[in-house]
Parts: sequence; C-alpha cells; structure tokens
Amino acid sequence: MSLKLALTGLRTLRAAGWLCICLLVWLSWIPAALEIRTGMAGQIEHAIAYCGAGALLAFSCQDPRRWQITAGLVALAGILEIGQIWVPGRTSQFIDFAASGAGAVVGVLIGRVAIQALVGWIIRPHSL
Repeated sequence: MSLKLALTGLRTLRAAGWLCICLLVWLSWIPAALEIRTGMAGQIEHAIAYCGAGALLAFSCQDPRRWQITAGLVALAGILEIGQIWVPGRTSQFIDFAASGAGAVVGVLIGRVAIQALVGWIIRPHSL
C-alpha cells in the first residue's frame, strides 16, 4: 500500500468521523416529530452512534492523545443532551448521556486497537 493511498484513506475516515459529529448534532436537536428511529432502545442507538464516531476519529487521528477525542465526544453528548430541553417533544435524560459517553469510550478504544492491529500487520514480514 502506498503512503499516498494510506493518507487518503485516513483523510476520508477523518471526514467521515466529522460527518458523524454533524449528524449527531442534527439528530439530537431536531423536533421529536422529525426523528428517525431504528426500533432499538434509545440508549442502544446513542451508544452505537457515538461508538462509530469515536472509532472513526480515533482510527484516523494519529495523535497519541486520543483521550481528547473521548473527552470531546463525552462533552458533546452532555451539551446535546442538555440542549434537548429546549427542543419540542424531546427530553433530556442522564441515561441517554451515559449511553452516549460509554459508546464514545468504547469507540475510541476500538479505533485505537484497530490502528495498532493494522500497523502491526503492516510492519510484520510477509512471505512472497
């Protein structure tokens, strides 16, 4: 794999992570009448959404201080959850914040493990 291709892939994943952030904001602050639900429990939806965003950002950002990504996502979850107080038909619940925060932590850990596994595979000698 060429370096240019790898960097393009990381940039694409980073852009996808930021797109997830934008979607989290949008989906958190739209009125209840416009909500799109999967049929799963709301907390599961929260955890999956933040896990995906955290994994994409942690994988694509090669800064060793990935705790900042986690802290940022947890802070965002808190802000978005509090903001739902003023959105028609929406409620603000601590359990939703906890699910979002847990999803962010798990996602960043998954992203970190995935990048370490990929780097380990790349530097491992391969037989021709």
